[in-house]
Amino acid sequence: MMNRGSVGRGSVNRGSVGRGSVNRGSVGRGSVNRGSVGRGSSSRGRGLTVVKPAPIHPDCERGARDYRRVGFVHVNKAGGTAMIALMRKYAMHQALWHPAVAPGATQRIGALGSRFFHASANLQREAVGREAWESSYTFGLVRNPWSRHVSNFFFLMQSFCGNATVGAPRVRFCDERVMPNSGPWMLDTQQAARRFRQWVLASASAFPLGSPKEHLFSARSHGNERDPWFNASQASWFTDARGRDLVQEIIRLEDLEASWPRLQRAICGLRHARYSEMHELNPNPSTHEHYSSYYDDQTRDLVAKYAAGDLTRFGYRFETPAAAPARLS
Repeated sequence: MMNRGSVGRGSVNRGSVGRGSVNRGSVGRGSVNRGSVGRGSSSRGRGLTVVKPAPIHPDCERGARDYRRVGFVHVNKAGGTAMIALMRKYAMHQALWHPAVAPGATQRIGALGSRFFHASANLQREAVGREAWESSYTFGLVRNPWSRHVSNFFFLMQSFCGNATVGAPRVRFCDERVMPNSGPWMLDTQQAARRFRQWVLASASAFPLGSPKEHLFSARSHGNERDPWFNASQASWFTDARGRDLVQEIIRLEDLEASWPRLQRAICGLRHARYSEMHELNPNPSTHEHYSSYYDDQTRDLVAKYAAGDLTRFGYRFETPAAAPARLS
């Protein structure tokens, strides 16, 4: 069993989650396999930022005193792309998605219909093996659900689902996610807010609460739909069939800066990494106003219903711009 000890400020203790209760060899510094976790090369510039790996401190070399393998669950639009970029620079030799750290895991997670970049904790544990997963430091990030939903919409519209200023063709899953067609409305805040609200309503109609496709309200499947408890909540990314957390720590993105010293203690490779590099390495920010300006009462309540477990467990509430912390969009 994993240590269920207490966690510090900014993190969420391990327990049952969901809407109320979810039932539902050495690694070289220059030999990073970019295909095992990233999105690969892209003519649209959507891949992970390519960074030069930093030198590894002797105390953090594989087999050294402070070395520990690391597993990370990347919930979409919750700061995970920037975190992975930082790991690639400072701690790739600790990452369970690196083939030399967990041999064969990339192939096994592929056989499960997923990849490490957006695989749930349950799929990752199955791919690397229970012993490897439970002896590693495992964590994930979550985000205010209303903010995440707005960020997801504009990220998709400004990239995969066709940015009118770039002329990029739509990707098939854009239609599956009932995304609108791009157009001049994207340049007008009021029209964009109206399209966003229409998308929330269309998503709720297409992916009802409790249905097998509920997760599509907030994320693509990424193979995680194999687990029947996977749903639209962020909490469901971290659990097993009994609703028990499979990671040691879940940190709210809004609290990450305050939690940074503790994260550096847990991941020796990050000890010399600055929190500000999360912003510098974030390769896919979306452009939009504060999330509160895009909702009306109906759509705000809909997102709250789909994210009820996140609101209860992580303590999120709908904010005004003055109350909102800085964000990684």
